[in-house]
Amino acid sequence: MPEGHTIHRAARRLRSVLAGNRLDRVDARGAQLVEARAAQRLQGAIVTAVEARGKHLLIHTDTGWSVRSHLRMDGAWHLYRRGEKWSKSRRRAWLVLGAGEWEAVNFDGPILQIQRTDDMLRNPVLTELGPDVLVEPFDDAEYLRRMRRAAGREIGDAVMDQRTIAGIGNIYKSESLFLTKVDPWVRVRDLSDGELVAIREVATRIMQDGVLDARAITYKGPGAPGRWAYGRSGEACRVCGTELLSRKQGINQRTTTWCLSCQLVGRGERQPDRVLPYPGAAPHDDDYVPRYDD
Repeated sequence: MPEGHTIHRAARRLRSVLAGNRLDRVDARGAQLVEARAAQRLQGAIVTAVEARGKHLLIHTDTGWSVRSHLRMDGAWHLYRRGEKWSKSRRRAWLVLGAGEWEAVNFDGPILQIQRTDDMLRNPVLTELGPDVLVEPFDDAEYLRRMRRAAGREIGDAVMDQRTIAGIGNIYKSESLFLTKVDPWVRVRDLSDGELVAIREVATRIMQDGVLDARAITYKGPGAPGRWAYGRSGEACRVCGTELLSRKQGINQRTTTWCLSCQLVGRGERQPDRVLPYPGAAPHDDDYVPRYDD
């Protein structure tokens, strides 16, 4: 499932060609419409905003109607110049928004709604979201309040709950817990506020990189760029050499990858130097300075 950085990246790209422009073509063959004429409400409308909220992408117009998209596992947003050949079959297009020389195309949905903006913004799937990990300034107090409500849950499960913190998915769960040396299987109640905030801060920084580089690269030390933990089950830990482990976690049984030797925080073993130089630096690279300019 696309994580928050993918949605923020898509929102940024769509915003660059849609915001402030009039929609001169709307084809909503796959969208879920709240009324038969909903798609027509977008025709001729001016796009006022394109935003990401967690894993939801919202397109607002001056007619008071909006689009909400959630890509799940298979959906995607593409941009094409008018007349350019599409990379996917037109039969897979759920929504086409044309504005001047550009077309924004949603392929394969699978959640795509057009409805009144006021009604959309009252939808519990949006109102119940936790603070977005990529929206600044981040509300750490609200994040901690929501985390403490999940005191009995394993931290690797809790950080994936969009009602607690919006935007973190499976890749960045494993990566942020590895980089903060937090055991993914300890309970939220076993972690201090400082440790919970450290997880969030690292997740924000590595996902900011992901907005700029869609590959979600977090490791940039010696050897090929890649990741610290996610997708490396059975391989050697880049820090200590221990074999990385993987196991299903949470009610959705998502895979968590971790190092049994490095990730000790929460087991009663506090490590004040637990956060590795970030983002993506080798453990010895203390002079690494991240750049976030676009």
